[in-house]
Amino acid sequence: MLRLRTTPLQAARDMFYTNALLEAETGIQKGRNLFLDLFRVPRNRRASQASTLVMFLQQFCGVNVIAYYSTTIFLQAGFSRTTALLVTMGTGLVNWVFAAPALYTSTWSLRRNY
Repeated sequence: MLRLRTTPLQAARDMFYTNALLEAETGIQKGRNLFLDLFRVPRNRRASQASTLVMFLQQFCGVNVIAYYSTTIFLQAGFSRTTALLVTMGTGLVNWVFAAPALYTSTWSLRRNY
């Protein structure tokens, strides 16, 4: 907090306020099942439905469309069925192999900023 605020008094105030809010939140959550509240509370239910729909539809945009339909694309381009399946499998394998370095570099950049 000292890095974010200009004086130690402001940092202490923010820490006190954060603690007070966490205690209030703990008191509110007692005796409630937060997972069931995701479906019981209409506002939460609508938000989860909307976010699920958006995440589902994002899978059918951009590169994922090519991944899903690559075999069909290669078949229509004149490749044999075996070759089209092997190229699709190779594409998926390359995607899978390079997911680890991508995950490492993306989390590394996040850790470096904090």
